[in-house]
Amino acid sequence: MCQALDRWTARAFAPDRLTATIEALPHASAAASTAQPQTPEQAQARQAIKDCKRRLARYHAALDAGAAPSVVTQWINEAQRDKNAAQKKRDAHPAATRKKQIRLDARQIRQITESPGDVAQRIQTAAVENESFC
Repeated sequence: MCQALDRWTARAFAPDRLTATIEALPHASAAASTAQPQTPEQAQARQAIKDCKRRLARYHAALDAGAAPSVVTQWINEAQRDKNAAQKKRDAHPAATRKKQIRLDARQIRQITESPGDVAQRIQTAAVENESFC
């Protein structure tokens, strides 16, 4: 896993790709900072809601295709109950809080990348200092 990350980093910060990478990073940082953080419970509930929506779509298609309405209605009711329960679980957990992050602009990122030392070497050093990194 870390070797793949090291290869990606080396490519992304290679001299011929550096400007494009630097220009892309502030946009990625802005998108990440506006993403809604969620707890694992909320993520699980959101996935359950998506699954229920897929089930409901399949059941409606089965009904349209001529399946027995009494049977399909039971399936739909069950899926709707599951969906409602998942929505309650999602809404019952407080949103995860995210520490305010400082956004770097392209100039600041360029300064970091042009500072002495190789980016891949710094990442490798960080990985050794924090073995759980990789």
